[in-house]
Amino acid sequence: MRKHGWMVFLVVAVTGLLLVYTVTFIVDFKQVAIVKTFGSAGEPIDGASRAGLHWKWPWPFQILVRYDKREFFFDDTHEQMLTQDRQTIIMTVFCTWRIDKPVKFMKKIGTVAEAEQRIRMIVRDVKKQVVGNHPLSHFVNVDTDEMELRDIQSEMLTAASARAMRDYGVQIVTLGIKSHGLPPKVTKKVIENQMEERNRDAQKFRGLGDSVAEAIRGRAEAARKQILEFAKARAAVIRAEGKRAAAELYWRFEADQQFAMFLRELDTLREILNANTVFLLDPSTHHMFGMMKDGPTLPPLGAPAATQPARKGGK
Repeated sequence: MRKHGWMVFLVVAVTGLLLVYTVTFIVDFKQVAIVKTFGSAGEPIDGASRAGLHWKWPWPFQILVRYDKREFFFDDTHEQMLTQDRQTIIMTVFCTWRIDKPVKFMKKIGTVAEAEQRIRMIVRDVKKQVVGNHPLSHFVNVDTDEMELRDIQSEMLTAASARAMRDYGVQIVTLGIKSHGLPPKVTKKVIENQMEERNRDAQKFRGLGDSVAEAIRGRAEAARKQILEFAKARAAVIRAEGKRAAAELYWRFEADQQFAMFLRELDTLREILNANTVFLLDPSTHHMFGMMKDGPTLPPLGAPAATQPARKGGK
């Protein structure tokens, strides 16, 4: 009897749990839930504001549908398109989107996988349309001010988001250009045109540089001549002053020429022997070294230098 009581309790407990499971559900903060009553959708339950435990009637009276409110992401494929000036460009875009109107999304699409396929089609159509309204220079240009990539992205986002919201209740959050380029043939032609343009600019700047350099050289040459003339004039003045100063000293040397020569010889020896250097010299090679052998030759005191004979041997 006791054994049957535990079995009855277990059956009742399991039945109760199953009943609770069928009439309750939990909404996470990153989800949105829709309760359908006999196929008619009720008010969406947003997990951001109403997360937690909720009640419903069991199947088949009510059916629960859940969607993820977070953003979904995909990359578009590489595709060649024509610009406004009939040039070919290759572009890839990226897109992030999320479910904004769950009831409309459920009625129009139903699943996230199907929604991504339809959004890809919208993005591809909008991309071709917007690219066709702009020339190639708005995508590829040596002058960054001429490029309008931000405006192009904004146009694609506005057009694609409006269609997705109108048709499926989906908000496209971001739609941007991931990469863009030119086919090999077009790339070669663009590079050649850019090289020609750069060569023209380089030639213009070289001519401008040559004219500026010529002007600088002319000014430098004029300044050089002016400075040289000034230096020559100044040197002539200095030489004249030196000659006048030397002329004032000549009369002193004439008073005693032999003594004057002796002093000049001493000055020369001071200049030569100013580093404690030992020289082995022959006195006969130069007159100024003769005093090292015979001693200095000086006139006696009181005797004129011109009439007094020189003494030899230091006597």
